[in-house]
Amino acid sequence: YHMIVSITNKHRRQAVISWIIAMTLAILIKFNVILPAMLDNSIHRWFANIQTGYGDVVMAIATFLGNPVVDVVYILILAGILIIAKLHIPAIWTIATIISGDVFLALIRIIVGRTRPVGHLLADSSSSFPSTHVFGLFIVIFIIAILVTPNINSTYTQVLINWISITIGLMTMLSRIYFNAHFFSDTVAAVLFAYSWVILSASLYPKLAIFLQNHIALLKHDEI
Repeated sequence: YHMIVSITNKHRRQAVISWIIAMTLAILIKFNVILPAMLDNSIHRWFANIQTGYGDVVMAIATFLGNPVVDVVYILILAGILIIAKLHIPAIWTIATIISGDVFLALIRIIVGRTRPVGHLLADSSSSFPSTHVFGLFIVIFIIAILVTPNINSTYTQVLINWISITIGLMTMLSRIYFNAHFFSDTVAAVLFAYSWVILSASLYPKLAIFLQNHIALLKHDEI
């Protein structure tokens, strides 16, 4: 029986590798090990030299598109579309994935407690590692990749969706470094954590779906 949210063992292997790399980065940064720090600082300095008025505008748009509040709006729109399509359980799963992910990320941020790069905006004063903008946005991107794209018949549309989401994702990563809001490794770790979180959540989807079907009368005959 094929569930609406389904993943392969290859996804699971990639998620485990992503998790290991992201956790390794977290440990190295927590204990201020030279390697990520050196790379981060050189990239930070390089970005400081390329700031322009035009760049500011483009990057401000990219940062907005990845804003954690905007990420939740994307998820609510996606959930709304799923509900209209009578896919209530995938809609609940989608919302649960981003909310639980944000809680998980907040814990990692508190534990690592990395200070922001020099020159960050006052609005960005919380812990730097990993980036919540990038994490939230890539949660959306990976959910679309496993839930939406595979169910679209037109290859052209599939490619278009992938291109748009990857472009916005990369632009947001760049914008966070550009505005001194994050180091390079904060953004990379955010993508890796987002991927492993979505795959973990997708692995639990069958249990959630069957639980909701059995316990909530309204969802008894829902597609899962």
